[in-house]
Parts: sequence; C-alpha cells; structure tokens
Amino acid sequence: MKVVNIITFIVAFMLLISGIYGLNLGPFSIEGGQHQRSNQIGSYLCISCIGLSGTRVSHDLTDETLERLKKINYPVEIWVFTSDDCPTCPDAKAIIFNFTVENPNITYQEIRLETQPELFDTYSVSELPTTIFFNKDGVVLRKDNFVYKIIGIDRLQEKTIEAIEMVS
Repeated sequence: MKVVNIITFIVAFMLLISGIYGLNLGPFSIEGGQHQRSNQIGSYLCISCIGLSGTRVSHDLTDETLERLKKINYPVEIWVFTSDDCPTCPDAKAIIFNFTVENPNITYQEIRLETQPELFDTYSVSELPTTIFFNKDGVVLRKDNFVYKIIGIDRLQEKTIEAIEMVS
C-alpha cells in the first residue's frame, strides 16, 4: 500500500510541476502555461485559476460605495497588478476604473507582469490580480508595517473603498 501512495504522490507532484513549468518526458511533453509567459523568479499565481476567487463579479458600484466615494476629497492612486493570462484581471481593472469615473481624485494604473516585472518584485506581488494604494505624496498604504494589498476580486469593491478611506 505504501508503494501505491508514493507513486500517487510522485505523479501528482509531476502534474503540478508540469502545470507551472512544463514537462518533457522523452516522447511525452506537457506544456506549462503561466511559466511560459511570466518567466520570472518563481511563478505568479492567478487566484481565480486555483479556485480561490470568484469567476465573475459585477462591475457596478453599489449605492453605499457611491455615497462613501463622494466624501473622498484627497488624491488616491491605485495600482492594479495584472497579467495577460489572468482571467479575472479584466474584472479587477473594470471595478477600479469605475472608482475613477465616479471620483476624479482617484486615479489608477495597470501594472502588467509582461511589461513591468520589476514592480512585482518591488512590492512583493505574487498573486493576481493584486491592488495597492498610494497617497498624494506617492507613499504606499501600509498596515502593520506591510504594504496593504487586496488580492483577487472577491469583495474587491468593498475592500477598495475601505482602503481608499484609509489612505487619507
């Protein structure tokens, strides 16, 4: 029975590695997806790809969020870290874009893995999508001495308005 468990573990491990890096076993080849495009130190996880984030969310801002946004009278810059491979990154960008439409004090930038990988390292971003916030002086929002990050799109609207209110 132990031999079966060991073989099962080895096969599962090989499949995991093949999904990230690709695998060549003589005449057999399993292509990896994320590693091919990221080609960075380590792999970047798309939170929705591994089932930790919802698949689709509404881009519309709620009435409560709109009311809270009216009170924001200071500049906030939002960075959304994305990748071309991430299926929920467009949703994150659309939600954040709606914040900028409703309040001119809020701006955003998309930081793409394919063109700006150094910023992923600078802010220790390894999951996608990730959102971070800056005040008017360009100082990143921190909580407990760590960069405050919103990872994924679950409750992104609620988490974003809370972060914006913390930036002040």
